[in-house]
Amino acid sequence: MNLNVHKQLWFSHVYQTHQTTLLSWFKHKLQHHHQSEDLSQEVFYRALKSHYQHENIKEPKAWLLGIAKHVIIDHWRHQQVERLYLEALAQLPAEFYPSVEHEICIRETLFQVHKVLEKLPARAAQVFLLSQLDGLTYKGICAQLNISEATVKRDMKLAFLACISLQQQ
Repeated sequence: MNLNVHKQLWFSHVYQTHQTTLLSWFKHKLQHHHQSEDLSQEVFYRALKSHYQHENIKEPKAWLLGIAKHVIIDHWRHQQVERLYLEALAQLPAEFYPSVEHEICIRETLFQVHKVLEKLPARAAQVFLLSQLDGLTYKGICAQLNISEATVKRDMKLAFLACISLQQQ
């Protein structure tokens, strides 16, 4: 049997066997049950595009639940960024609200930057946020964090390079 056909049959079986388990798991974790279907489909999408060899997966349910944990963490992070964005937007006068299209771009960019900053060392992310959100100068950051200006520059370089990598994806 063709390897791709075998993999498709295996994946179809795993989907049929574990779809309701994932739905139940997400419904248990979420307040909004209508999101459970979307997130369970995201699990299968990630599983399908993963590079795992299906022959090596001995416990498909455990494998899928591992992916589900990453999916729900990403979902919660996205909600947190969304909430912070809406709080900031509420502070603006109505005439400065972005258009719907621009707002979608802003939200997605914020989420992507948030994901990048989470991968940085904590101090580098803090330095970046103090500079970009709080408007502190490098000397101000040095004073607040009790670190050298060379360290601030090194951390900013690291953060900017991480943000630039977003554009190249």
